[in-house]
Amino acid sequence: MPKSITKIEAQKRKGRFNVYVDGHYAFPVSEEVLIKFRLFKGMEVDDPLIEKLKAADNVSKLHNRALNYLAHQLRTENEVRTKLAEITEDQDAIDAVIAKLKDQQLVNDQKYAGSYVRTVVREGKNGPNWIRQRLGRKKVAKPTIEAALADFYPVDQVIEVGVAVAQNLIAHHKQDSEKMAVNKTKETLVRRGFGFDVIGEIMTQVDTSELAGQDQELIGKVAEKYWQKYAKLEKYQQLQKTKQALFRKGFAMDDISQVLESLSAD
Repeated sequence: MPKSITKIEAQKRKGRFNVYVDGHYAFPVSEEVLIKFRLFKGMEVDDPLIEKLKAADNVSKLHNRALNYLAHQLRTENEVRTKLAEITEDQDAIDAVIAKLKDQQLVNDQKYAGSYVRTVVREGKNGPNWIRQRLGRKKVAKPTIEAALADFYPVDQVIEVGVAVAQNLIAHHKQDSEKMAVNKTKETLVRRGFGFDVIGEIMTQVDTSELAGQDQELIGKVAEKYWQKYAKLEKYQQLQKTKQALFRKGFAMDDISQVLESLSAD
């Protein structure tokens, strides 16, 4: 038998309505669904249409939840999907919401990746590989990541940022030998996401002149520390242990031999 809508009643929540069919409460709908399906008092409905209205309302509610999630910052498609999966197991509804958000340009991984790259470049701390790793964790597609890097982080800018980072690191390692400071700086650049293909160029532009002249002065202090540390060993072992420690610190063998000769003579 045909059924008809006998009453459409506004809820206390703005934009929500209760629909009555044949005098009985049947289901709620959002204003969006009400308008989309042109619902009105006296309209005939059947069970398939009612189920369609319920499904549409579910998508509408889920869409509003997604809008709240997106209100404060950009999100990747995967982040939005993950959030919606915490709310419902209805994959069809999630897919419908994602499609709608894409049409509204509220979910756009290319836009997200571009914004992310620009932010990292402004911060001036990390290289392209760091960005690749972070965006990869957010399930942004590799071609999308590479396109954003090509647009907003060209090689000349990578080198510019890398030089600034390396110069700060060199200053931080001023108590190390020149070789050790340079090696530590290169290692940190790798961890920060700068590739081996640009690190060489970066280091040629870094000023290490302050370190170059201090190795001979520094080695004396460092050697004395290790010499005292191994003082209880036999002389030969003391020499070998101190030599190995100084070599690990990056000092040149000529400087090591000279300082050990001096220490042995004392």
